[in-house]
Amino acid sequence: MKSDMSRRTMLAGAASLTLPGLTACAGVGSAKSKAAHYVLVHGAWHGAWCWNKLVPLLRAKGHMVTAVDLPGRWARPELAAATTPADFVESVGQVLRASPVPVILVGHSLGGATISLAAEAYPDRIARLVYVSAFLVPHGQSVGSIADSDKDTLIPVSTRRDPSTRVSTVIPERAKEVFYADCSEDEVRTALQLLCGEPATMGIARMSLSNDRFGRVDRTYVECLQDRAISIKTQRAMQAGTPCQRHFTLDSSHSPFLSKATELAAILDSLA
Repeated sequence: MKSDMSRRTMLAGAASLTLPGLTACAGVGSAKSKAAHYVLVHGAWHGAWCWNKLVPLLRAKGHMVTAVDLPGRWARPELAAATTPADFVESVGQVLRASPVPVILVGHSLGGATISLAAEAYPDRIARLVYVSAFLVPHGQSVGSIADSDKDTLIPVSTRRDPSTRVSTVIPERAKEVFYADCSEDEVRTALQLLCGEPATMGIARMSLSNDRFGRVDRTYVECLQDRAISIKTQRAMQAGTPCQRHFTLDSSHSPFLSKATELAAILDSLA
């Protein structure tokens, strides 16, 4: 069995061959009169790699794309556990500050909490927030409080949490059912090699959001009907609690960036 270090090195090498430029601003593709800059923020246990099918589709439509790796990816558990919500916001903030134009900030799953806090910090640098089956948490609440009320999620039986660091990992045998039910076997195998531990940081953070900052940024929600990580009932309850200006529906699992990449790209392109 390879050591963890050699495994990470192998995976990083593979990713660099197939996913060039995912963590930097991508050059635009064909000319487009309303080209936008999309900044993609992954969810728990994932990384920038999860957008690998979506990025070239958006580039081909003439857009700039940046996929962010949030803090704690593949770090030692004690280091991941030390991350703060400010660290997560800063990982997005550095992209927002460098962008030549206000961005369309896309968050998936737990990434929804990060993009909400980024909007509070940088409302003038964001043209639109897009929540892709993501946690849309109101002021004063946490992702955890909403997740705990979701009676149809498979997350509790699909993950393990280390009691000392509170870093959680996905049980490999449960990953397909909870995240990738409509994905190809190749996509599932690749994802299983790239999933990593997730610190409790953003799950327990209470949202501090104001109407005059976060509240003035336009919001769009893309719901996923077959989601077993965040049930459709919970997705719709969050939309009712924090209304969005636009809504879209995909008949997909929790990972439309893999199983419905073309459809998701078309939705995002329509928002430019």
